[in-house]
Amino acid sequence: MPGRLSNLSLSHLAFLFMVAVTAVYLNWSAISASTKLYNLIVVVPVGITLIALIAGVIIKALRADTEVLQQDPAEQRAKLHTTLVDLLLLGLFAALCFGLTTVGFDIATFLFVWIGIVIGGERRWWLPPLYAALFTLFLVEGFGSLFPFPMPLLVL
Repeated sequence: MPGRLSNLSLSHLAFLFMVAVTAVYLNWSAISASTKLYNLIVVVPVGITLIALIAGVIIKALRADTEVLQQDPAEQRAKLHTTLVDLLLLGLFAALCFGLTTVGFDIATFLFVWIGIVIGGERRWWLPPLYAALFTLFLVEGFGSLFPFPMPLLVL
């Protein structure tokens, strides 16, 4: 199957790779900042657990039965479309993370939810902005009351 490693899709493999790189970086950063136990008590065990889980998923995918059934071109196009949508959502999430501090938490969240709903297949033109606005309002107010950290906001 093109675009697949056994039964693990390339988009999932890319996500696992990004999680592994992030876990290694966070562990390295925490250890280089301080080797005191209170600094490493959560970060290192979680990082090691993530790496072990990722290794387990990849090993299981490689050891899985590699018998490939023939697929018709329509199924292959559908799987390719699904992979491209996954990658688009992953890129959209990266844009959300970048936009949180540049355009503001509220606008970045609003646009992420709106575009995500449209990518998900919603056809009614009025529902995505309404849902995105309500979700953003509740999220910003909820996070604002939970965390004392001042989030950069543009509208709210």
